[in-house]
Amino acid sequence: MTTIAHLTDFHLLEADHDRRRGAERWRLRYLSFGRPIDAAQRRRRTLAALIEAWRSGADHLVLTGDLTEDGTPAQFEVLAAVLAESGWDPARVTLVPGNHDAYTEGAWERALEGCLRPFAATSGQGTAVALPGAVVAAVSTAMMQPVTRSAGAIAARELSWIASLAAQTRRSGDALVLAQHHPPIRHPIGAMQWLDGLINSAELMALLHEHDHLHVIHGHTHREHDAPVRSGAPPRIFCAQALVDGPSPLRLYRVRCGRLLSEQARVRSGASTFALA
Repeated sequence: MTTIAHLTDFHLLEADHDRRRGAERWRLRYLSFGRPIDAAQRRRRTLAALIEAWRSGADHLVLTGDLTEDGTPAQFEVLAAVLAESGWDPARVTLVPGNHDAYTEGAWERALEGCLRPFAATSGQGTAVALPGAVVAAVSTAMMQPVTRSAGAIAARELSWIASLAAQTRRSGDALVLAQHHPPIRHPIGAMQWLDGLINSAELMALLHEHDHLHVIHGHTHREHDAPVRSGAPPRIFCAQALVDGPSPLRLYRVRCGRLLSEQARVRSGASTFALA
């Protein structure tokens, strides 16, 4: 039986961030508003959660964006180092970018060509990992925008690829799991949808309505949440708590008969605590 582990929203910092001055210093303070700007603590929490995910025996790990605070090369180096230290085989890890990872233009692409190159085969645009009973597809919602906006969008060619993949996996009977940062559900407040939501959520929701074996696991909202595509149906959209500030950031899912089913997990930062129901 295939098990997928899910972590999100690390917001990792470079160790020497206090050397920033001017606009760079303001940007970091703005993006970290309400969170302690503690690089060492964030790194410790990330490593502890990655190790607990590995100890769970999960077959694959998905990290759904905002892995860095503002996408600097130094922050991606921290991410690469902590992943290497955790013991996870890159072939068993899917990374996708969030809006925070894209505030530095081209940073995500350069990281996949550089320090995150071992993960490019499972995390680059248009990549999918075949697991027993499931396919995990990396979907980018990152787009260039000012730091005062936190929206996302899926490129038209990527939506076409998802539709094609959904048709293929429907025939094979596998669950199709999209790993992305922004949730596909439209924000109830219209202005917030433009500011903080997935701009072309309607197109993705149409695919979810068309294909009952299609699932989404995402981050961005910083809270654990399950949602159905149709009222009264089992959930097919899942979010995990943000690792940067959530007390129980690890989620586990099991694949059964073309469906992704959520399990209960708990990770306490800095301690070797794990529970699975």
